[in-house]
Amino acid sequence: MTGIGVAVFLVLLFAPGVSGVLKSIAFRIRAAGKAELVRAGQDADGRARGERKGMRGRRG
Repeated sequence: MTGIGVAVFLVLLFAPGVSGVLKSIAFRIRAAGKAELVRAGQDADGRARGERKGMRGRRG
C-alpha cells in the first residue's frame, strides 16, 4: 500500500468514532448556550425577567 492508501484506510477506520465525538461536542456546546440564555433571563434575585413580586390583579 502507498502512503495515501494507508491514510485513506485510517480515515475510514476511525470515521465512526470521530463522528460520535464531534456530535457529543456539538451537543455540549448547544446545552451550554441554552443554559446561558436561561441564566441571562433571570434577575439577580433569581426571578424571571418581567416577573414582579406579589400578586397582580383587581384591587379591592
